[in-house]
Amino acid sequence: MKLRVSSITLLILLAPLTVQAAASGKDVRLNVVSQPVADVVDTLSFMSGIPVTTTGKLTGQVENWSVKEEGVAAFEALGRVSNLFVAFDGIRVIIAPKNDITTVILEQKRRGWRVTRSAIDALFPLYPEDAIRYDPASDLVIVRGPTAFVSAVEMVVNRSTVETVEVIKSGHVEMITPPAAAN
Repeated sequence: MKLRVSSITLLILLAPLTVQAAASGKDVRLNVVSQPVADVVDTLSFMSGIPVTTTGKLTGQVENWSVKEEGVAAFEALGRVSNLFVAFDGIRVIIAPKNDITTVILEQKRRGWRVTRSAIDALFPLYPEDAIRYDPASDLVIVRGPTAFVSAVEMVVNRSTVETVEVIKSGHVEMITPPAAAN
């Protein structure tokens, strides 16, 4: 009986890892002749098993497009050809039209850019290259994206340098402590 309980516990502990592996490792092969963008997003979600949160209305058509990628990379490829903002938080893909995003300018609060960037990368392993910009002259971070993305990044950046930030990644809690707080 003790062995059975231990093996169940091990499976429960490994569940978030298998979800993350499935999200990033499932091959997606899709050929589109002409479909609405929203339908292609739904199809990619179904084929990859990755949940999607859309912000704004996905309009337009995907014409003569093919993809053969693993999991999240298929969404990233669609984002490039359809002018979409695509981010991945370890569990779900966030998609929005690039014309329906907001811009926020945030102060660093005496935290180094490397620490801030590390915290953002821990929260979102994938986001567009132009979504986050750092201006070293003013020590400001410029964040562009849909509300779900911007508010999550804003929460991380606005935390005090002496606090530990709690991030939920792949279904489990991860603690990020800035170096100033670790001393």
